[in-house]
Amino acid sequence: MTSTLHTASAPHRLSADERAAFAELLSHELGEAQTLTGAACDVFADHGRTPAVVARPADVAGVAAALALAAEAGAAVVPWGGGTRQAIGYPPARYDLALSLERLAQIVDYDPADLTITVGAGMTHAALALVLSKARQSLPLDVPLPEHATLGGTLATNFVGLRRAYAGAPRDVTLGVRVVDAHGEQLAFGGRVVKNVSGYDMTKLHIGALGTLGVITGASLKLAPLPEHEATVIGVCAQPEQAQRAADALGALATRPSALCALHVAALPALAQLVPGHGRRILVAARIPGVSAAVERGVREANEAMQRAGIEPLLTLDNTAQHDFWASATEFLSPSGAEQTASELLLRLTTLPERMAAALAMAESLAATHGLGLAWLADLASGVLWLRLRVEQPSHAESARIHALRMVCDQLIARWRHVVTLAYPSALLESADQEASFALWGAQPASLDVMREARHRFDPNETVNPGRYLI
Repeated sequence: MTSTLHTASAPHRLSADERAAFAELLSHELGEAQTLTGAACDVFADHGRTPAVVARPADVAGVAAALALAAEAGAAVVPWGGGTRQAIGYPPARYDLALSLERLAQIVDYDPADLTITVGAGMTHAALALVLSKARQSLPLDVPLPEHATLGGTLATNFVGLRRAYAGAPRDVTLGVRVVDAHGEQLAFGGRVVKNVSGYDMTKLHIGALGTLGVITGASLKLAPLPEHEATVIGVCAQPEQAQRAADALGALATRPSALCALHVAALPALAQLVPGHGRRILVAARIPGVSAAVERGVREANEAMQRAGIEPLLTLDNTAQHDFWASATEFLSPSGAEQTASELLLRLTTLPERMAAALAMAESLAATHGLGLAWLADLASGVLWLRLRVEQPSHAESARIHALRMVCDQLIARWRHVVTLAYPSALLESADQEASFALWGAQPASLDVMREARHRFDPNETVNPGRYLI
């Protein structure tokens, strides 16, 4: 299904009077039960910007009505799920309406036998997991703050967790999406079954677009059975190269790990108590799912594989201890999972798994050169490296702190290209010149012109999330 093309007009910023008039109009059209104004809007502040009004529609028709009114008034819209990933991207260039999808949390269709489910975009990951657990099923997407993070937010940001190589990313488990475009038109792409029609996959186009092609209101998802048992084998080593050799061996086991990660023990404070005496070493963790007998064999083979790679096996976790470990590891990836300060940066660097050690070595060298602290976590199976950079001398002038952070980012982007800034100090984008020159999304992709043309066709007036993304 395609949307009707609209003639573009130059985006403009609403005046204070126009914002007030739009807030009044939206409140009248949707009703007070579905809108917030005044001080209640402060909760939806985004990078220091506050909307004139918040819409909390109870159904998709309400979402469509809100977007249609915004388009008619020239108001800018920021979609809002649980608010856990609002730090991602540039500050919105204009922000008049916060469109909350929290009330679209219904299960539309669920077929346990077919391992598929269709849900509203406002459903949280924790709520969905509770429903699916009754049938021993799961959606294998690991996200930080699952009690607040919504399915719509995960799809809009294409958030990737630590089981990507095993279970796939959001694009891999999404069968179809329902969206409302910037003019209030309801659209549907894909379907509710695993076997779908051929043609251009518009579903994948919307995932990761941050709403710039349409606000996701619902999705059909492919599920997975919950494993009968899981265990996590943990070892320690001194060098990243040892961790990568271990990952190569662990990935070839008969019982394939669902996650393979490495991190400095100091990156997760809870680990210091779990593995005392190893706070300055590298921890390697392999998550092994399956039936009990297969997991028992997998644990034994994982320990042997680690020893051959020069890894010292420490312990095996299961049950609550294992759950807590992976929950802590996932929180490390969150733009809002840890307290963001005026001197901390969170980056996601993507490369080939065999080049991760070189990328990490460069990051450590740059951090040392510029007086920055570095904590890191690596997905050894898919080649994703998360870096938390922090200024170690808080007494330094703010301009010096920001300069150091920017220098490290610029050099990592120049070498590795695929480096996305997930959270950053507000001072990093203080001026328009800085905002334009700092590449939060990494090096420009070759497909940028095509991406911009797609944005122009779906949202020519840049109504939704203006200025936040590359397009």
